[in-house]
Amino acid sequence: MRTKKVRSSQTPVADGFINVPVSNVTRDGLHLLKEAMGVASQAEVIEKLVAIGVAIHHATRSN
Repeated sequence: MRTKKVRSSQTPVADGFINVPVSNVTRDGLHLLKEAMGVASQAEVIEKLVAIGVAIHHATRSN
């Protein structure tokens, strides 16, 4: 019997805050992605997007 892999919905412990101005398009996009990702906050969206960006960077960098 195969067991289902469950994704952890835990977010890392906050280590600081960013407070940056964003356009209406970016703010609307954050709200859209928050719903699409099924997360509780815009901070979780940003955490996930940064992790994706870092993974892409590591996967594509030249050694």
